[in-house]
Amino acid sequence: MNPPRNQSAVNALRMIPTKWAVVVVGLAIAYFVLQPRLNQWFGWNLPSVAWLTDDEKSAAKKTQEKETASKSTKATAKKVAPGEDDEPVRDEPVSNESPGEITGKQAQSKSPTQSTKPTKKSTADSKPDDSDPLYGFLSEVGRNRYGSPAGLVYGPGSEEGHRLKHIAKHLEDQPDRPGSHGVFKDGMRAFLATIDDAYLRAKKGAKRTTMTEDDGSMVYEVTFDKAIGFIGGEAGKRKKNPASKKLRLVVRGSNVITAFPF
Repeated sequence: MNPPRNQSAVNALRMIPTKWAVVVVGLAIAYFVLQPRLNQWFGWNLPSVAWLTDDEKSAAKKTQEKETASKSTKATAKKVAPGEDDEPVRDEPVSNESPGEITGKQAQSKSPTQSTKPTKKSTADSKPDDSDPLYGFLSEVGRNRYGSPAGLVYGPGSEEGHRLKHIAKHLEDQPDRPGSHGVFKDGMRAFLATIDDAYLRAKKGAKRTTMTEDDGSMVYEVTFDKAIGFIGGEAGKRKKNPASKKLRLVVRGSNVITAFPF
């Protein structure tokens, strides 16, 4: 078994004259003191005294541990998002949900000011939209049956197959139609609102309204302050399409049969 390196150095010193031993020890002490400063001043990499003894492995191990710890600290710092309190940035899992689908957890995480329920438009605040199947005015009350705010119901019937299709014919003139043809001047939504208005006025017995029963149906006639349309057809054409302020509404129960200016 080989003797320790420091013991070998002591034995070597004993073998040389005392004068030279003192010189060697003095040089060792000077080297011990100057080695760190020489490395710092000139950028050298002179080995320390520890490397000349049995502690060199321990010193190397400590140096390696310090470098490893330094690298680990730098790598961790790169993973921290700026502005966050040392909270590491994590990759969020990719969701397979379709756009617009909200899970229960997502709904709970939303801000209280963000409603997850669709907003129901008020009938009074809705803008005219005749491209809407219900014209932004009606609501579905049964199979192929639609109700108005006043309680009138539009369902299947008439030659056109549905009462809405029937009254929609009174939105355009038919100049070649025999007799007269009442034409409402605005769109379908405005027409439905005017029908509701006439119905409510007549039910209250307001001025310039009449209500007549005819074979199980009720015929309401209401005169408005302003023109709501004009008289078309062959008869109206001969009279140069005079304006009309009157509306005739025929209902059976709450079901609309027909409605038109006259």
